[in-house]
Amino acid sequence: MRIIRIALAASLVLTSFLPMQSTLAAAKIYSFKAEIWADNWFALYVNGKKVGEDSTPFNTERSFNGDSIAFKASYPLTIGIIARDYVENASGLEYIGKPNQQIGDGGIIAQIRELSSGNIVGSTNKGWKVFVTNTAPLNEECVKSSNPLQDCKTAVTKAPTSWYSTSFKDTSWKNATEFTPAAVGVKDGYSNFTWAQGSSLVWSSNLRLDNTILLRTKILAPKTSVKAASVFTVGSPDFVNGGALPKNYTCDGSGISPALTFSGVPESAKSLALMMDTIPGPLRPGEVDIGNHFYFIVYDIPANTSIIPSGATNIGTLGQNFQGKKLGYTPPCSQGTGLKEYTITAFALSEKLNLDPTQATESALLKAVEGKVIAKSVLVGKYQRP
Repeated sequence: MRIIRIALAASLVLTSFLPMQSTLAAAKIYSFKAEIWADNWFALYVNGKKVGEDSTPFNTERSFNGDSIAFKASYPLTIGIIARDYVENASGLEYIGKPNQQIGDGGIIAQIRELSSGNIVGSTNKGWKVFVTNTAPLNEECVKSSNPLQDCKTAVTKAPTSWYSTSFKDTSWKNATEFTPAAVGVKDGYSNFTWAQGSSLVWSSNLRLDNTILLRTKILAPKTSVKAASVFTVGSPDFVNGGALPKNYTCDGSGISPALTFSGVPESAKSLALMMDTIPGPLRPGEVDIGNHFYFIVYDIPANTSIIPSGATNIGTLGQNFQGKKLGYTPPCSQGTGLKEYTITAFALSEKLNLDPTQATESALLKAVEGKVIAKSVLVGKYQRP
């Protein structure tokens, strides 16, 4: 009996030195892609580790760009972002010493896509927590100063230690504020992504004066992932993208506008706009370069429009064409030989355009849609005159 007890005790002692077998399965690792646009710069942290940052250096003037950052992690995801608006120095101003010396503004939008499903599992909105570390200038009148570094006042708060970690408590932080694309003035790179419903531009409550902010959120494993937004697409029932433009839409046929369709229009869109143009061939003697030849400008198209029939003139507002003789469509009628490409560009916009039809040229349209583009799509048709 004593021998059995000794053997049992020895067994227990040996067992205590063996690796403990966890009753919990190892957390599953997923592949993700963060899609982020910032004015002007950001760095991204996931579960306490920095996984990437804006590819354009912070000190680059007018750096508005979208970036994709791939990473692997397990749920729940603790997301931390530091976002900075471009300022030249501690004054909080930009373009110092130039006629447009001013106070800048910021803005950032981000969404996390799970690659195995393609679904968006989290995105910036007013539910995120925000902490401001730099505000300037506190005295806005210094914007006219010839020595703003001396005259402008700044407030700097040290970032909390390990603010991006999984264990950090952000309950005392304020909620982020959502802004429209027009309020932020979105520019280059914003339309590179199709932003899902619920993905919003955010910042602190003060878009102009708060220059550096910290953002945090936690994303739990989704029971049902948010479905990825449909891609905004302009098409035609009569030709495919990159295919032949039917003769009927040129001066060799009836010369009417092509039928166009719209799908995947973002729910936040308030109107659609489109233009059709081509890059002209070499100038002939006596010709003047007038830029791209634009054949069709239509704007203030209702956002719920799914099709503009061929030749229709009663959907949206007709703008100019490069011939300048009448509003609406003028058919391609190339004088040169060879295959030509005609590009139809459609925009989903955050608002309608305040544009006079008689002034609605291609350049005027492109200027009018700045800061209002939610999504963009291109359809190309090719034609060679007989």
